[in-house]
Amino acid sequence: PRLYLLITVGSVYIQSHEEGFDRVLDDLIEMLKTVQNPLRGLFVRYYFLKTCKDRLPDKGSEFETEKKTVKDAIEIILSNLQETNRLWIRLQSGRDKLRTEKERKELRMLVG
Repeated sequence: PRLYLLITVGSVYIQSHEEGFDRVLDDLIEMLKTVQNPLRGLFVRYYFLKTCKDRLPDKGSEFETEKKTVKDAIEIILSNLQETNRLWIRLQSGRDKLRTEKERKELRMLVG
């Protein structure tokens, strides 16, 4: 719950354009790496993308700075996708196959 709250507050902070808002995105990404449970990690990464997708630096957007450019936004999205794939594979391996497939189907329906 704390990480979800931090993502929400960080998103609002980025939108406020206060000093240091570009570092908040980096801190949130680092915090996402601390989630150990693959199922929780998938949900929190999905929530992060849903919440911050409008606040990523884009060409000509208000969130593009000298420090944060479109390349950084692409890097954020790709690294998030890589970690999501790793978590998905971890969710698949190491447990009962029938139970894992059931959880993956439920997760697929929830996240989309």
